[in-house]
Amino acid sequence: MADKPTPLRLEIDADKVAWLIFDAPDSQVNLLDLQVMQRLDHYLTELESRIATGHPIALVIWSAKPDTFIAGADVNEIAEIEDEEDGRRKSAMGQRIFSRLGRLGIPKIAAIRGTCLGGGTELALACDWRLASDNPATTIGLPEIKLGLIPGFGGSVRLPRLIGIQRALSMILTGRSLSASNAYRYGLVDQLFDDASFQHSVGQVAMDAVLGRVERELPHETARDRFLEHTRLGRRFLFRGARKRVRTASGTRYPAALKAIDVIEETLDLPIDEALAVEARGLGEVATTNVCRNLVRLFRGGRAANRTFAPEIAAQQREIKKVAVLGAGVMGGGIAELAAARDVPVILKDIDREALDLGLRYASELLRKAGKRGIIAPEEVGLKFALIHGTLDYGRFGDVDVVIEAVVERLPVKQQVLRDVEPELPPHAVFATNTSSLSVTKLSEAAARPDRVVGLHFFNPVHRMPLVEIIRGESSSDAALATVFKLARRLGKTPVLVADRPGFLVNRLLAPYLNEVGFLLDDGADVARIDRTLKEFGLPMGPCRLLDEVGFDVAAHVAKEMTRAYGDRMRPSAALDMLAGLGRLGKKNGRGFYNYADREERVDREVGRAFGSGGGGVKPDEIIDRCLLISVNEAMYALEEGVVAGPGDVDLAMVMGTGFPPFRGGPLAWAESRGVHMVRDRLLELRERHGDRFAPAPGLERLADTDGSFTSDALWRDPGSRPDM
Repeated sequence: MADKPTPLRLEIDADKVAWLIFDAPDSQVNLLDLQVMQRLDHYLTELESRIATGHPIALVIWSAKPDTFIAGADVNEIAEIEDEEDGRRKSAMGQRIFSRLGRLGIPKIAAIRGTCLGGGTELALACDWRLASDNPATTIGLPEIKLGLIPGFGGSVRLPRLIGIQRALSMILTGRSLSASNAYRYGLVDQLFDDASFQHSVGQVAMDAVLGRVERELPHETARDRFLEHTRLGRRFLFRGARKRVRTASGTRYPAALKAIDVIEETLDLPIDEALAVEARGLGEVATTNVCRNLVRLFRGGRAANRTFAPEIAAQQREIKKVAVLGAGVMGGGIAELAAARDVPVILKDIDREALDLGLRYASELLRKAGKRGIIAPEEVGLKFALIHGTLDYGRFGDVDVVIEAVVERLPVKQQVLRDVEPELPPHAVFATNTSSLSVTKLSEAAARPDRVVGLHFFNPVHRMPLVEIIRGESSSDAALATVFKLARRLGKTPVLVADRPGFLVNRLLAPYLNEVGFLLDDGADVARIDRTLKEFGLPMGPCRLLDEVGFDVAAHVAKEMTRAYGDRMRPSAALDMLAGLGRLGKKNGRGFYNYADREERVDREVGRAFGSGGGGVKPDEIIDRCLLISVNEAMYALEEGVVAGPGDVDLAMVMGTGFPPFRGGPLAWAESRGVHMVRDRLLELRERHGDRFAPAPGLERLADTDGSFTSDALWRDPGSRPDM
């Protein structure tokens, strides 16, 4: 009988080199969950016994998965941390095991090929040597800060001692990963090797390490670096600057960032065991904050997007070897650049040569900027742009797997484009319309293969906004949707599956939020106060500024469609109608709420005169409640209609698609922090004062009556447990 697959095994080769091999069964990645950590501890006991008898002579940490070394800890176990002491204890457990690894009396080599994140990086830091493959999938990082945590298995202590304070702060405070080549330049990786011969090279380094033939090349230090890193005054200056940058960027909203700085500063000169104890206490302090819980929930929601389809449906996903983009505007050019940046060959088609050239130039400029910022290697910019083929005809569409249509937002035009391209495509190809408002079901009526038609709504700017809404039309097949999901993930996007309802999800929830601006202006609030209040709440820009970006003409069109679909609760105020009637289009014609003629953007004087500038009658708390609770209320209508699977999708989409502050966890997590009864009562109060648009949704009323939770996904994914059933 074959041995049961295990996530970790120990093998010793003919040269007496031990290979500790991570290979989680039934998973694409290796994670450091409790079972794996216990098994690692067991093998360390075995190794200590074997080493005492002179066998083995070196240890290699290896992954059997070609694109993943270790992807970090199990986020589900992070979510289960009960209190500060539980967090400290779990951190200390991981530290103890990694320290035990570090104390093995033989050379220890981490052979990093593929993704190495979080606990995987901390394990590598406990080794003597870190070798990396030049496989493009090789990335190394400590992303804990993105979950509201600090590296807690030794990373906050060991990383600064290895690569210096400045580089360590950069890695830990941003959570960004390094490519293999950048990790080598940082001094995090000791040697780089060709992927094809990586295992052989690692074995050779192991033997050289036993004989003392491996040397470490330390990164070059300037005089400035030596002052900042190694003098008391320089360190004080360095840490003070780091705290100032964090507070300027986010205040104290993300406590893990300031805690990481504190831990690094306090532990630099402590003995390792004392330093690790400080790190463990710091991890315990941040692991149970609301910010951490909200960020972990969002992360789990993003991971759940990969499991939207049952395994038998996910198995129908096609391998995507080539895509096409129809329409070479800003959106089309941005999508083409996104595909090329991810090494997906792409055809960019338009009917006009000038428009096509503009789209190609836009894609080229985005790639150039990505190279300049280090997102892609500068030497790869030209190679990636070569993956984009511009054309005016359908001559190369015979082997396209997915077509992304990004032409003008008019249904007859999109339907004609669908009729034109469909005969040129292979039968398996998926037609994905990038629409923000049109019905995918109506569009598919023009298709010979309506089951292959789906919606794929990118958000502007494409290269920055992480969300895509994938819209299921009435005829869309699971196989087509699953294929587009796979493409979205390959493009680095977070996909959320939504039903084919007007506004889908994000624009539907944005509509009442933006509409309320006009009602607030009518009631005496001024533009600057509205925007300042919502920015202080944590949004990237206020609703007035957002309306300028969207354009009053577009907003008026959306409001008309939303009113037609959902009635008076979406009807815009007279104030917004008046501004649109004055020829104000927003930023696109320089005339919106703000005046864009001057370098310093100020509220336009005409707007200020029209609505006053005191705003004394509307306090910040009322601005927040009127703008955001009305959006929460609309989310309850959307959930009742099955627009998305549950509250987790609502929060994920609004954070990824609108910039709703992640530390608040999304609009429904924020509403949960207020309490369902308090939210219902506040809406009733606003209804009494401002009209029926604030009437609590039936689902919200039932949620309050049954003491339900805004954030219970199970309540919506199991129809039998809904409060109305």
